[in-house]
Amino acid sequence: MATKLPAAPAPETAAADDLAILHPDRTLVLGGRTIVLREYGFFEGLDVADRAAGFIADLIAASDDGALRYAQVRRLFGRHRAVIPAIAAQAGDVDVPWLEALSSDELELYLATWFAVNAAFFVREVLAELREAQLLAAGASAGAISSPDSPPPATATSSDSAA
Repeated sequence: MATKLPAAPAPETAAADDLAILHPDRTLVLGGRTIVLREYGFFEGLDVADRAAGFIADLIAASDDGALRYAQVRRLFGRHRAVIPAIAAQAGDVDVPWLEALSSDELELYLATWFAVNAAFFVREVLAELREAQLLAAGASAGAISSPDSPPPATATSSDSAA
């Protein structure tokens, strides 16, 4: 029996999806102001990753079943209240006091959009942490691993020795 496959997306839709992946910025009107929430740049992201290390560690723990759901992430915003407003405001080029003065609904929309725009950034950071943990675990189970800058191990014979 034949199965009908879903139609391929129209070229315009596929192009729009590709653009959203490459350029995930989103524009919102909140508190009477137009805000563009943007994805962190590379060096800016390194700074954010350092400041948000605890948040990223909790994202790893929240995704231990291989899935990361926004409801879980949202709860982490409160746990990491010391850093979330600052890094979220940074992505919208707004001040933290302005952000915190938004109504609950507007703040909810801002944070959900901020996280959606920067989800790829956070996923990359989570994966980098998991890779590092796997490498450390593999190194611990295989014994010491020398770094590329380490001198080669000593050999039993030397070319300078008289045999």
